[in-house]
Amino acid sequence: MGHFAVLMYHRIESPRCPVAAADERPWSVTRDRFSAQLDRIAADGGKGVSMHQVHEHLASGKTVPPGWVAITFDDGNESDVEHALPMLAERGFRATFFVCGERIDVAGGLSTTMLRELHASGMHIGSHAITHRFLTTLSADDENVELRGSRERLESIVGATVDHFAPPGGRWSARTREGLRRLGYRAVSTSRFGYNDASRPAFAYRRLPVVRSTADGRFDAMIRGDRVRLVSGYTRDRTLGWARALLGEGAYARGRAARTGKHA
Repeated sequence: MGHFAVLMYHRIESPRCPVAAADERPWSVTRDRFSAQLDRIAADGGKGVSMHQVHEHLASGKTVPPGWVAITFDDGNESDVEHALPMLAERGFRATFFVCGERIDVAGGLSTTMLRELHASGMHIGSHAITHRFLTTLSADDENVELRGSRERLESIVGATVDHFAPPGGRWSARTREGLRRLGYRAVSTSRFGYNDASRPAFAYRRLPVVRSTADGRFDAMIRGDRVRLVSGYTRDRTLGWARALLGEGAYARGRAARTGKHA
């Protein structure tokens, strides 16, 4: 297979880690569901890996091995440590956790101790900006603060280089790309739907969102590289991209919020 999948999660829901906001529940998966999905990867002979593992492998001139599935989490939620970490470790899997600076040491987010635990356990820590504002709506100076400040704070906590990034809401631009490169970031995990070339490194990687409504058959298609069964995802991705380009970020966000109650 000439391509590989990067799965995008947000949070794991359980009585211990409830999801209070109605607009965030569709982006969550239950604890039992996540456990079953990891088992589906393992049953296929697969291995859950981090974006650091994938990118370093490709950068060294190697091809991503069949069965490797990159696992990522956005935002930085308490469930990353309470649920994801032990279930990943139990199976010998790794993952990347893109952490939003404003969620550190707040209720429902990751504490500094939790972040250090993730890092010490072999998980990969990446940046998800500071305030979760869409970068395409910010001034150049404000965007630079988001990119630089989040990296510096995370590095001061885990004591290691943080050079992978995931843009909040998947919104980024050519200016963002230039800023990330200038600051030394090596790769970006985007919200563009699709697979990635398994034979060469990229600066921007596509991801496949795993959400509450993701059925077992669709999940299997994701991890097995079945593009035909995921055609609806490609169509939706193109449609939303055209709408944002046509309307502009501000008008698109206002219209989407009015129609669905969601701001992402």
